[in-house]
Amino acid sequence: VEETLSASGKVGSAETQTYYAPVGTIVQALNVKEGDAVHKGDVLVTFDTEDLELTKKKADLDAEASEGSYQSALQQSNENQNKYSDASIGLDELKQMKEDQEQYVQGLKYELEDDKNAKRKDLNECDKKLMQEQNYQNRKLSEQQAYGGDTESISEVIDNINSQRADVANQLSMIDSDEKILQKQRMIDAEQKKLEDMQEEIQKRESKKDSSENGILNGYDKKSKEASVESTRLNADQAASDLEKAQEGIIADFDGIISGIKTAAGSRVEKGSELFTIQSSSAVQVTVELSKYDLEKVKEGQSATVTVAGVSYSGTVSRINRVAQNNAQNTPVTIENPDGNIFLGIEGKAEILTGSAEGVVLVPYEAVNTDKEGDFCYLVKDGAIVRQNVVTGISSDTDVEIKEGISEGDTVVISSDMDLMEGLQVNPVMQ
Repeated sequence: VEETLSASGKVGSAETQTYYAPVGTIVQALNVKEGDAVHKGDVLVTFDTEDLELTKKKADLDAEASEGSYQSALQQSNENQNKYSDASIGLDELKQMKEDQEQYVQGLKYELEDDKNAKRKDLNECDKKLMQEQNYQNRKLSEQQAYGGDTESISEVIDNINSQRADVANQLSMIDSDEKILQKQRMIDAEQKKLEDMQEEIQKRESKKDSSENGILNGYDKKSKEASVESTRLNADQAASDLEKAQEGIIADFDGIISGIKTAAGSRVEKGSELFTIQSSSAVQVTVELSKYDLEKVKEGQSATVTVAGVSYSGTVSRINRVAQNNAQNTPVTIENPDGNIFLGIEGKAEILTGSAEGVVLVPYEAVNTDKEGDFCYLVKDGAIVRQNVVTGISSDTDVEIKEGISEGDTVVISSDMDLMEGLQVNPVMQ
């Protein structure tokens, strides 16, 4: 016995796909109309790519310029890093040498001043002695003049002293011209020149260090420039991708019917805007409504026979909708081998095979009675009517499965013109 459930519904596609504009541009050609049948691989839309080609070219140039600018900045940064390193190497040691040289030169200056003071002291001591001798000779000359003595030899001595004092005075005024002093001064000048050279070299290095340091990319600058390069490269990649998508156009992914066209040839579309929908013509289903009483019988995967426009097709219950609408469940039955005779949107009927059993006890549908105690049948045993409670199983339009209560070969009352009761004597007419 086979149990079926009949239900009607609309024929629709089990697979639909809405197509959107992959880029923002002008639709060059729309090769389909509403309701057209298309095949997988058909070119449905072509786009004008002129603006996208210009956009890609500009994006490529921007990316090239950004990369060039970054590489140039990186090279300059590396050069400045080398200059900074060159200027820094030995700079601290040079500064220490300069401090040592300053102390050395200052020491020489102190020594020079000490030598001058010593020379000046010696000459002053000599002049002091000469002056004392001069005073003594002057007194002696006065005494000789008073007594009429010999003054000529004393005068000669005084003249000689005056000459010596004049020589001492000349030496005092010419101390800086003394050869030893001059030698020491020349040494100081030479060491001072070394000190000045050191100072000049330090200033050059510090200036080079400061100027090169400003040209070295720090971590943040480098990341910023790398991000800029990456951004322009991504823009170029996106422009190339957009151009490639536009050149490909819109291609059908499967056989189907065009519906819901939202654009036209010559119109400009924005990226992501809806173009049209394809409803598959090879994945077709009839969506039927089931009442809450039918749900316990229908399961996913059950076989069905679908009739569309007088033609029958094999089908399968593909899904049970878990959300009720208007107190009914929308259940799609997939048509396994659709052909060109099927049109989407028309009425279809599904006969769902909800159960089957073989080798079971069957009775005609009209033989089963029901009262408050449950299902039962009237049997004829030994020429008398007997009530027999039964447990039923699945049923078709004509027969009911009896799981318990009746065995094969029992005589079952199908119909009678009289009211039946237990114990009534009857003569059954076999059918």
